[in-house]
Amino acid sequence: MNINLQAYRQKIGMTQAELAKILDISTIEVEAYEQAPDSVPMGLLVKWLQDLGVDLATAMSAPIPPLKGIDPGTPYTELYRKLNLLNQYIEATPHIEKLDIPTPPVTPTDLKQQLKLYKQKPNVILTGGFDAGKSHLANALLGSKNLPVGYQPATRVITFVRHIEDRPAWFKKDVLIVNEDFWTKDEKDKQIIDFLLLDDQERCEKSCVQAGGFDTLQKYGVHGEYEDIAAHAAVVYIDSPLLQACNLIDLPGFSDQPDEASQDVEKANSAAKIADVVLYASPAKGHINDQDMRRLSNLLSLLPARENESTSFPTLGNLFIVATHADPSISDNQLKEIPNKAASRLYKQLNEGVLKTRRELTNRTITLEDFRTRFFTFWSERPDRCKQLFDDFKKIVGKFLPQAHMCRVEREINAMKEANTEKYAKQIESYQRTLTDIDSRRKQLQVLEENEATRKQDTKQKRDKVYQHIRDCQIDTRISFQKYAESLLAVDAVEKIILNHYDDKNEAKEGIAGFLVEKLQHEAEQRIKLNSDKLTYSIESFLGSYQEALLKLPNLDVSIEIPFDAKGAFLGGLTGLTSIGALSAWAAALGNLGGYILVAKLVSILSALGISISGGTAAVISFVAAIGGPIVLGVGLFAALAFAAWGLFGESWQKRLAKQTVKYFQEQRVSEKFTDGIDQFWRDTIKSFEKGANAVEADWNKYIEHLREITSPTTESKDRIEEIIKILEAGKDFFATIPWANVN
Repeated sequence: MNINLQAYRQKIGMTQAELAKILDISTIEVEAYEQAPDSVPMGLLVKWLQDLGVDLATAMSAPIPPLKGIDPGTPYTELYRKLNLLNQYIEATPHIEKLDIPTPPVTPTDLKQQLKLYKQKPNVILTGGFDAGKSHLANALLGSKNLPVGYQPATRVITFVRHIEDRPAWFKKDVLIVNEDFWTKDEKDKQIIDFLLLDDQERCEKSCVQAGGFDTLQKYGVHGEYEDIAAHAAVVYIDSPLLQACNLIDLPGFSDQPDEASQDVEKANSAAKIADVVLYASPAKGHINDQDMRRLSNLLSLLPARENESTSFPTLGNLFIVATHADPSISDNQLKEIPNKAASRLYKQLNEGVLKTRRELTNRTITLEDFRTRFFTFWSERPDRCKQLFDDFKKIVGKFLPQAHMCRVEREINAMKEANTEKYAKQIESYQRTLTDIDSRRKQLQVLEENEATRKQDTKQKRDKVYQHIRDCQIDTRISFQKYAESLLAVDAVEKIILNHYDDKNEAKEGIAGFLVEKLQHEAEQRIKLNSDKLTYSIESFLGSYQEALLKLPNLDVSIEIPFDAKGAFLGGLTGLTSIGALSAWAAALGNLGGYILVAKLVSILSALGISISGGTAAVISFVAAIGGPIVLGVGLFAALAFAAWGLFGESWQKRLAKQTVKYFQEQRVSEKFTDGIDQFWRDTIKSFEKGANAVEADWNKYIEHLREITSPTTESKDRIEEIIKILEAGKDFFATIPWANVN
């Protein structure tokens, strides 16, 4: 009987001491039996295998060929070839300097920086509970055993797994461990996970905790002996075929602690914002509990809508919910029922919340059958229990995701090419007309300066109106949401929901709290969107005050006037902010933003989320995404509610459950936590608007000064205009002749 007991133990990350304690024998006996499995008494052997999740028949049968990692090929080869050619085109172009004029046009250097973002592979996030076997799943997908696994919570760092060919030339090790100072922080002092920083030698060396072989990850990347060392993230380089198509990010597992008290959860939440694909692991036994449901709701709120990039992208195709530990103790029939039942429960929970928002964002129906296709099973010793997951995942990362990414890149590059060529051409014409009639421009400048006091007063009034409108929107959002929450969280209303949605008492106890939170969140989103849309006119009116100042000039032909780009100045002023409130809805409704992709980070963020930058349709902005992350309501809220008076005479269990739920929501201040989030949303809107408005005013002052420069009665002004025209013509030629043909 040649059973490799040691291999089975090591596979689940259990130590000999841990196994000895479970089996009630000594560590020395475990070691001896592993060396001589034939000597293990049959009764002990059965219990031994059972505790390792292996049935006796499987252990004694012929060994199953090891599960191969996923090989999606090299789906980005053609895109990289084209981006490299474009990079060569930039390198071969004589240097075009950045003009020192208000809201200057973008340059080849700006485009070169954007190409680095286009070359980034999509990020596949692995997340779930600490006991869900995420790292084991990651190793199986990679076809390696390099990520540490454990019987207890193991991963304590965010682990970025990259292909060996992506390793910078200056770094020679397999693993780099960095501290939390490695990352930049946003305006709220939260870490920004930026993949480009992983190639920054100076930053990596400054924040390095340890570097070495794969054993470095086992020492410093897990909970245990080196816990006191401030490791935040690990970068691991592996020669795996899967990594030709994506980066894999293994997050620390959710523990039994409340989410708001767990540093591991804080790390997981920060990294979840850069997810292109989510693999959520939950053990097959007890698959998708109430805590899983809430976390999945948050993850789905943040997940980019790749369906909007490519019509062929499957509905919810970048979401994988995996029933791990699907061991042989679970029969085939049982294993079919586990994901089906979990899908039904989760669909019921999310259907009137995040899934409703998703339908509005993607303009796709999401049925229960669509949702069921996103559930999978995994047990590496049984390839038949992994096949659907591996096949579907391979298609997503090897075919559909590359298609969506290439669609986005092509759309943006063509939009940049067209918009910037047109922008350069208009500026050239404006400066040429100025050159031929400087006297008229000088008179216009004189009028502009005479009217400046009136313009400032008008601009201030419109700026104040925006502030007042934002405050009005905040009050309206808060009051309308509170009214909805009061009606929803009334005992009779909750009882009605329970009667209509739940037949099973236990399912109702576990699900009703999350169901109500989903409805509250969707209502908050809708109220925010409604008021955000109302705000758009006020912002446009404010920005229009600058154009109105130009329209008052004598003998003005706006088409040939030296342009002032208030919208570009405002968008540029938002650079660096991550939570901009209602301004994201304003930007999404502007129309063609192709000319601003290289100027404003916001535009790239909108595009990355699957929101159109070439149309004029306002997006449904997820409440969770808009406030910069999930509102943490506490794990306790989603535990099954306990009832001291469960056997009260004369009332149905539905009524009693409704009363206890309403009481619990009041005790937990759930409604107040949502209104706090709403208030934060509008505070972010005010701060962001102020920063953008200040940038516009600063650019306007620079614009006036620039007009003085080019209309002065000296030969230097003509020389300056001719110099500007020369640079503009070089920029126009560059963008007009960008060598780009559609891949798709």
